[in-house]
Amino acid sequence: MKKQAAENSREFLKLIKEWQALEDTTIASASAMLKKTKNPIVKMTMELIKKDSEKHKIIQQMIIDSLTKEAVHLNPDELNAVSDMLNKHMEAEAESLCLAEEALKNSELFTTKYLLSYLIADESKHHGLMCQLNDLKRAAILTSTGSRYYGYIERPASEIERSHVSKRK
Repeated sequence: MKKQAAENSREFLKLIKEWQALEDTTIASASAMLKKTKNPIVKMTMELIKKDSEKHKIIQQMIIDSLTKEAVHLNPDELNAVSDMLNKHMEAEAESLCLAEEALKNSELFTTKYLLSYLIADESKHHGLMCQLNDLKRAAILTSTGSRYYGYIERPASEIERSHVSKRK
């Protein structure tokens, strides 16, 4: 008997729905703080948290819909069509990281460091997401006939990405 994926269980869906409801609580809390404070740093932080929670809900709903309505399909040709743009975006994210880290290294004020640290974490997250999307291009995905695999598109690290890695060592 073939084992069912954990995502197909009622418990898994319940977990995602509970998490999604918790995001509503986070959004409400951030909105309440936004109304109570005049401090620009607190306001900006709460706005960012609120927007992140809104994004989380969208992603969680996609997970739910992909399990209860229609599975998400990804065709290698779809990724091949945007391969060059994906590579350029990854290079831009890597360059942004280098600039942000250089700015952080040259900053002294707490507020500036706080904001730059946030931006670095966010840019790192973006770069990581793009790398994961790029990894999907590399994945061997069976065709509908099941008789052969699509190849993958190899993308060497950009000069910016290599320099970013060498700066961290």
